[in-house]
Amino acid sequence: MDSMKNIIISRRKVLKAGAVATFALALGISPTVLNADTAQDAPKNPDQLGFMYDQEKCINCKLCAKACNDTNKWEEGAEWRRVLVGKEDSKNFLSYSCNHCEKPACAQVCPVKAYRKREEDGIVVQNPEVCVGCKYCMYACPYHSPQFSPDTGRISKCHFCYERQDQGNKPACVSVCPTGALNYGKLTELRKTSSGVAQLEGLPNPELTKPSWVIIPKA
Repeated sequence: MDSMKNIIISRRKVLKAGAVATFALALGISPTVLNADTAQDAPKNPDQLGFMYDQEKCINCKLCAKACNDTNKWEEGAEWRRVLVGKEDSKNFLSYSCNHCEKPACAQVCPVKAYRKREEDGIVVQNPEVCVGCKYCMYACPYHSPQFSPDTGRISKCHFCYERQDQGNKPACVSVCPTGALNYGKLTELRKTSSGVAQLEGLPNPELTKPSWVIIPKA
C-alpha cells in the first residue's frame, strides 16, 4: 500500500510540474548555456543520443516533420515532430519532437510501464500496444511530446528512428533537412558546441527532465 501511495504522489508531482511548465514559445535567447565539460552538465549515460537544432539555418520548410510522418505513419491526430513559429515575428522557428530526456516524465507517470529508456543510447521508446490512453504522459511532459490519437485511443511519439539507427541510417528528420539545421549525435559531443544552449525563452526549465538536445539560437 505504501509503495502504491508513493507512486501516486510521484505521479501527481510530475503532472503538476508538467502543467506549470506549459510553454508559450517566444523563441528568444535564454542564457541557460550547455557545457559538457563539467560533471554536473554531462549526461549520466556517455552514449546518450540527442538532437542538435540550429535556429539560424532553419527555413521553416517542414520537411523534417513530413519525413517523420512518411517514415513512421503517424496515427490520426498525432504529430511526432513540429515546427513552431515565434510569436513576435515569422522569422524564428523551432523544430522539435521528443527530447529523449535523462529524466523522462512520461516514464515516471505511466501506470502500465509503456516507456523504457534504452541503455545503449538513452532513446526513450514507447510501446503503443500496451498503452491504455490515460494521457498521464501527455500532461506530464513539459514539451507535450507524447501525442494522443482519438482514432486509436492511445499515445504514440518520436522514437528517434531507433530501428533506422540500428541499421546504420540517420533519423528520417535529420536525413532530409536541406540546410543542416537539424542534426544528431552523442550528447556529450553536441554539448561542446560553444554557441549551444539548453533552452530558448518560453521553453520549460531544462532541469525538469534534462532534455537531450542542444539549440543554437539565432543571433
